[in-house]
Amino acid sequence: MNKTIVYSLVAVAGIMLAIITFTIQDFNKTTEPDIVKKDGVIYVDGQIPPQLSDLFPDQEDGPHQKYVDEKSCLKCHNQEMTIPGMGLVSKISHEFRSDCVSCHLLPSKAI
Repeated sequence: MNKTIVYSLVAVAGIMLAIITFTIQDFNKTTEPDIVKKDGVIYVDGQIPPQLSDLFPDQEDGPHQKYVDEKSCLKCHNQEMTIPGMGLVSKISHEFRSDCVSCHLLPSKAI
């Protein structure tokens, strides 16, 4: 085979490998959210995070009434699940953060 063709094929393969490598790195990048506190309201990427729903309005210390710790939140929100009598509970749609109420509002803190 002609040396020029072999060198050309090797060069094209190297360029393709470099492009694939940089493309994969871009897909694996995690971007930090833009968190801004303005007038006492927290905005994440320009939007107000959803307020936690009042699951048991007749209970003062039910879930979503008071922040205990992230483990309490992850009992239900680590994966999508159905809780009898409650319905579908969604998995958190963002990367894990150690303080849920640094963005999400409790029902008692409604704006």
